[in-house]
Amino acid sequence: MRGAENLAMMVLTLVGTAAVASAPARVAVDLPAGTLGNALIKLAEQTGATIGSTDPAVARLRVHSLRGRMGVATALRRLLRGQPARADRIDDATWRIILAPAPPGRLRIPLSPPPAMIVAEDEIVITASKTGTRLSRYAGTASLVSGADLNLAQQGRGSEALIERLPSLNSTHLGSGRNKLFIRGIADSSFNGPSQALVGQYLGDVRLSYNAPDPDISLYDVEAVEVIEGPQGALYGAGSLAGVLRIIPRPVVMGSAQGSLGVGGSVTAHGAVGYDVVAMLNLPLSAHVGGRIVAFSASEGGYIDDQGRKIANVNRTHKGGGRAALRVDIGDWRVDLGAVVQNISTRDGQYADTGLPQLTRSSRIAQPFDNDYLLGSVSVSRDWGAMSLVSTSAVVGQDTDSRYDFTAPGALSPRIFDQHNRIDLFTNETRLSRRDAEGRGWVIGASIIQDDERLTRALGDPASPRRILGVDNSVTEGAIFGEAGFGLAAGVIATVGGRFEYDHLRGRALDRRADVGDPRRNEKTFVPSLSLSWRPSPSLLLYGRYQEGFRPGGLSVTPGSGPPVIQRYHSDNLSSAEFGVKWRPAGARRFDTTFTLSHGHWSNIQADLVDMAGLPFTQNIGSGRIHGAEISFGWRPFTGVAVSAAAFANDSRLSNPVAALSSERRYELPNIAHFGASGRVVFSQALAGDWRVESDAHAYYVGHSRLGVGSELDLLQGNYFLTGASLRLSNGRWGLSLDGDNLLNSRGTMFALGNPFDVAAGRQSVPPRPRTIRIGVDVHF
Repeated sequence: MRGAENLAMMVLTLVGTAAVASAPARVAVDLPAGTLGNALIKLAEQTGATIGSTDPAVARLRVHSLRGRMGVATALRRLLRGQPARADRIDDATWRIILAPAPPGRLRIPLSPPPAMIVAEDEIVITASKTGTRLSRYAGTASLVSGADLNLAQQGRGSEALIERLPSLNSTHLGSGRNKLFIRGIADSSFNGPSQALVGQYLGDVRLSYNAPDPDISLYDVEAVEVIEGPQGALYGAGSLAGVLRIIPRPVVMGSAQGSLGVGGSVTAHGAVGYDVVAMLNLPLSAHVGGRIVAFSASEGGYIDDQGRKIANVNRTHKGGGRAALRVDIGDWRVDLGAVVQNISTRDGQYADTGLPQLTRSSRIAQPFDNDYLLGSVSVSRDWGAMSLVSTSAVVGQDTDSRYDFTAPGALSPRIFDQHNRIDLFTNETRLSRRDAEGRGWVIGASIIQDDERLTRALGDPASPRRILGVDNSVTEGAIFGEAGFGLAAGVIATVGGRFEYDHLRGRALDRRADVGDPRRNEKTFVPSLSLSWRPSPSLLLYGRYQEGFRPGGLSVTPGSGPPVIQRYHSDNLSSAEFGVKWRPAGARRFDTTFTLSHGHWSNIQADLVDMAGLPFTQNIGSGRIHGAEISFGWRPFTGVAVSAAAFANDSRLSNPVAALSSERRYELPNIAHFGASGRVVFSQALAGDWRVESDAHAYYVGHSRLGVGSELDLLQGNYFLTGASLRLSNGRWGLSLDGDNLLNSRGTMFALGNPFDVAAGRQSVPPRPRTIRIGVDVHF
């Protein structure tokens, strides 16, 4: 067997030698997924280079597909990214591949790229487009945060680390695991209820949630995070009104054993200490099977003091869990099994009361929160050149528990409000696509979703609260969708797509009988997508895009003059037109910029609200319009230095309110500031030997916004400025890091809600976490 492997590598060398001796600088490269040995043979044939190796272990390494126009050096670098091998250049047309330790890098855990992340000459492809379109050619607003730009401290912070980088991405700040995400001024309310999320969240191709708060998946061992602005109804269906956030995990590295361990300790001004620990292990289980597991535990020290109970630092948060992946290669087919488990528990709310000393409130009881999340998935895929078939199924179980202080002012005995939300979700999407980096690809597919949410509530004495009216909402969705790009003329591409979806909705009251009319109904929805882009030069792209999105209706507990009742809320729809410019000069490519203008019309808006007593309910509040503008740029003035900045402006109004809110016509939609901006400077410099120093300084500003719609919730929030910096010294195996957040110790009002039962009094605020310093060490083997 060993002789056969050596013979194979000799043939590989001979094939390369027989090719044309002088390889062209850039050629069309098309390499299928498979073994590195086969990929190198095809690369030698396509580029005319001589590529050889005498180590049979090289031939057995598994690699992903690679396509685009590039030179042999670029192709080898991308093929070997994350592999325990390197390419040594002998002369202009001759290369030797040898086994070697994985190259050092900022990620510290080297990996091969995921199968859909196809690169075309130093440009990243937006995989969330489902057709492999280059970022510079994508006719829409999209952002990508590389895992290489997230240090361990930021990875543990999850969604908050993304909000620092992307001004158009925002959220409420109730706390980790209970926030709602918003993109581009599309925000319905500050409260959590049965309405579907505005942002579709995915781990690879797996849908993470449906009508739950942001699960705040930690970003450890992540290749990249993509955010595409919405609505994205044609490709992603219901629940993508504001857009899609897609986390791309690092895949199993076949044929390679790798591991890492990171440990950190932190201290918060005016607060308690914290810690974080994360470990990763990648193991080859056989020639065609590999596994990867990530486990972590982190604790953020509290910083809010409760004057009423005379307890300091009450809001400590613990977050723990992990991910596991198993990859099996069966010929040309690939099977990926995955699991995610995560628990977030907060001992108490993270809000303060105005009129008391800073970072202080007064309450009668603790108000803890818990979010237990469990996901299992299976994905089957195969590539045929530029064609791909992917079928992904997942099951999600999520439990959230909240407790609030419901004690009336001056009452002798405390009262509590408990809410438990149990969500069971099944999803499947099967799609066939043809990738094209220029935007001429296509995709067709079908999806099925089954979601059941059981919301129960209790009110009264903390020892034995009494169950009150709850609700059970169930949705079954079936959809077919497609999108295709067509070249109309030189540099002009039109994209046309659409989605037809059928929803079967069922609802019922819990804990007591309630008249809900017909508890079952069916809804049929079609949403189109259209775009037209023109590339007058290789550096410039002009585009226009029209998209729609929607959310199905449901049942909600609604207050009235008497006891609460069950009422129906209806589906809503958002249509949006976007016009943009992308400029990326050729040559040195030291500068790039994008600018977009957008207009959205949102009809029959669903909103989670609270009544005058603070009890939550959901209703349609009318129609609104949203105007937005965004700009971003990147600049690389010197080797090892990168500067980036972004900003957005937003104006929204409830333009046609329902009769009950007819006096609220002048109110803006909640939670999205009129203006926001961020900036970042990154520096990297090689030192003696293998040592390297890296630094990162960033700042972002969030302007004023309103808590909610209506005079009772017309509370000002926002207008804060946060800064951070990090310093890292590493040699590829060991790393030492120093991180600081909120360095200026800003005390703004991120969010004006902590307890819904006292929010109308306007005494609450959610301050930023005070200055926090973390020291960490990591090792890789």
